[in-house]
Amino acid sequence: MLRQFHAPPFQAATKALRHPERALLRLILLARIARRKEVRERNRVIRFLTEESSRTDPHTLYREYKKSEFAESFRARRRRLDRGERPHRLGTTPAFGCEALHLAVRVMKPRVVVETGVLYGASSAHILDALDRNGEGTLYSIDLECDPYEPPHDFFVPSRLQERWRLILGDSRRRLPVLLRQLGTIDHFHHDSLHTAEHMHWEFETAFAHLPIGGVLTSDDVLVSHSLREIGRPNAFAEFCRSKPVRWATFGNVGIAVKLDL
Repeated sequence: MLRQFHAPPFQAATKALRHPERALLRLILLARIARRKEVRERNRVIRFLTEESSRTDPHTLYREYKKSEFAESFRARRRRLDRGERPHRLGTTPAFGCEALHLAVRVMKPRVVVETGVLYGASSAHILDALDRNGEGTLYSIDLECDPYEPPHDFFVPSRLQERWRLILGDSRRRLPVLLRQLGTIDHFHHDSLHTAEHMHWEFETAFAHLPIGGVLTSDDVLVSHSLREIGRPNAFAEFCRSKPVRWATFGNVGIAVKLDL
């Protein structure tokens, strides 16, 4: 996740001049996202998940989410963050990504979910609310500590959901292998931490060994180009999925993969 803080236009322009490659990659990402119409991408997510479960109707679950008190509360907190009441980093998962993640958890019904990258808890809150609606499940999240002057990791997470949450502070390169050894098997792994190709591949490989057949791997920022030199190279999520026995697709800036039998 980019450690870049929300700033007035002049300061933002100054940062772009200091880090032109980062600024250009962000513009390319935004252009790619804009080309993927949200309504069409949402319908694709629903079709993908419908094929994974005959017991639940993703259309019904999506409508239930949109009308929920949780969704309204999340939108209100999002507005507070966007108003810039406190300095904050860019990189909070957009609304569509949160909705897709919520829907995947509702349909696939995991009991053990591991997530890397929390920031202010947007994706964490959606996973937790989905687990709560399913009636079971625990989320283990790993991230570095927030700076004291920015919003906390649980900014988006209602207190009623935190009993299902285990937040682990530290570097995922050290914490993730230890956690996975302790848990043994997990049902769902979600990546939203450092978006270099090498780190994404490492996290996917590390978690994949602990997923059973039917386990789910999801990732944010699957449209990101890892550098200007690799502008034509597929994102690490696509490269990883093409090398594994998975059923996968990308939707907007989110990727979902389901582990298949060999």
